Amino acid sequence: MNTTGLNIIKTLGCLTAVTFFTVYNTYDNYNYNYDQILAFLTFISTIATPLFFVVTGYMDADSQHTPEWQMKKIRGILTIFIFWFSVYYLWGPYQKGYLIQPWFIFSLVIIYTFHPVVEWLAKRRVILASLVLALLIFSFTYDLLAIYFTESKSFSAPAQFRIWTWVLYYLTGQLLYDPVVSSLYSRPRIAKYAAIAIPFVYTFTWFYEKHFFFSIFNVERNSFILTGSQVYILVILIIIAANGVKPDATRLPVSEMVSSLGKTMTGVYILHYTFFNLLIEWIPINSLTAKLLVILMTFLLSVVSSMLLLKSNLTKKLITF
Repeated sequence: MNTTGLNIIKTLGCLTAVTFFTVYNTYDNYNYNYDQILAFLTFISTIATPLFFVVTGYMDADSQHTPEWQMKKIRGILTIFIFWFSVYYLWGPYQKGYLIQPWFIFSLVIIYTFHPVVEWLAKRRVILASLVLALLIFSFTYDLLAIYFTESKSFSAPAQFRIWTWVLYYLTGQLLYDPVVSSLYSRPRIAKYAAIAIPFVYTFTWFYEKHFFFSIFNVERNSFILTGSQVYILVILIIIAANGVKPDATRLPVSEMVSSLGKTMTGVYILHYTFFNLLIEWIPINSLTAKLLVILMTFLLSVVSSMLLLKSNLTKKLITF
């Protein structure tokens, strides 16, 4: 994946994280559950977490993997978790960002604990691709069985605790870094086809979720569940399409802006909950316009704060690993 494409994906991760989680997981005085625009934003933004794990897997594939690197990653993740969780308990206005969730941290720690296995797989393209396919099939099968066996504890794991889903996306990032695989999806024609396919796949997925999973659709407050099996193809298409954007196709100011935004991805995942909850205390939300304005301000404040924290080597460790 070229640098421009990677920065676009990281920026998209920032945007979708703020949009999805401030709309879906937070409450205010505006009833957004039945607003079509916000429902649409929620739906298209459910790629936020998968993008994070794919990007992390891709970037790690470009790193030197040593025991020291592995331990540094684990220490970095635990440092972020312990610090922000402490802030959460000591300072009321702070709200746990999406990255500061036990299941999120647990997934990352598992990945890095067994990273020697990941490195072994990365050197064996066929085995890695086969495992990615097996995990995708397993994920899809589990989702279907969870629909039909709702009383079974074996199929009652919440989507976020299905660790295999996040391992699937991380390994996909590793696979996308492979030179042979990268050369296949980097062809201009492939990127063009992917860009054309994205709206059609989104439309299909919308109706698939709304009607096939209709019973869960109602139980979950008219939300969209989009776990690993349904969103996987969307993430792949978006990455391929973004990779098709060449550096000389973007103007310098735009390219620099995307590059800067991309660096703040992890920080935005951590901080945006807090800014949203602070803003809704000061800004009365009684209309769609007010809601969208607060979401925009949440994004801007999260990005600016992350940029400032990245300037210091000390504070940088609090928003990146």
